[in-house]
Amino acid sequence: MGANAQSKESQKVYVLVHGAWHGGWCWRDVAASLRAAGHVVFTPTLTGLGERAHLVNKSVNLSTHVTDIEQLFSFEDLSDVILVGHSYAGHVVPLVADRLKSKIRHVVFLDAVLPRDGHPFLAPGVGEGRAKTAIDGYLLAPMDVAWFGVPADHPKADWVRRHLTNHPLPTLMETVRYANGGTAGLPVSYIRCLKRRDVDQPDAIEAQVKANDGWRWLTIDTGHDAMVTAPDDLSRMLLTIA
Repeated sequence: MGANAQSKESQKVYVLVHGAWHGGWCWRDVAASLRAAGHVVFTPTLTGLGERAHLVNKSVNLSTHVTDIEQLFSFEDLSDVILVGHSYAGHVVPLVADRLKSKIRHVVFLDAVLPRDGHPFLAPGVGEGRAKTAIDGYLLAPMDVAWFGVPADHPKADWVRRHLTNHPLPTLMETVRYANGGTAGLPVSYIRCLKRRDVDQPDAIEAQVKANDGWRWLTIDTGHDAMVTAPDDLSRMLLTIA
């Protein structure tokens, strides 16, 4: 057995879910590190984004993206999964956990927005307001890479900029509905990127996380797209989870 080989008993399975405007591509370096350590890694691209941008349409919503991940679990026969959600995917992974709780080992929120049962990602009225200026009435154009915490002079800045795609607004307007308590009963970790855009403001997310008994709070000293700007540090952190 090679130095990086893992026995089946110690091999971990990671499903890494990207955020808005991104795709499975953004996990390239993290996935490579985790695989080099002997683990199994899936980096699905959600419908309408990344290399699946040609499938975007007005009916693509949060439920579509949850189903994307459910189908991955089903067709790859996945179980004992460490499920990681970045940014917008903080709304996707708890709904996957709600439906597939017995197949999940640990849920990780990476600098993600935490969902509330009975509420959408965007506050009421905000989505409707954005629809007025959205492309074709439902597509949100990507922000500049600096918005994602990737400096303009970063070696990967152009790579990120070229791969960002429009994001379907309905995914941010659909109300979260849990049937089985979301992540309740599962181990959960939250990784906070310390170089936040609003770093001068109190961190409401930290208070929410620390109010949840059993949730683990971790930090990484980089910008929002940690998988791009600090892939080695993030990979090492993910290897310590579960």
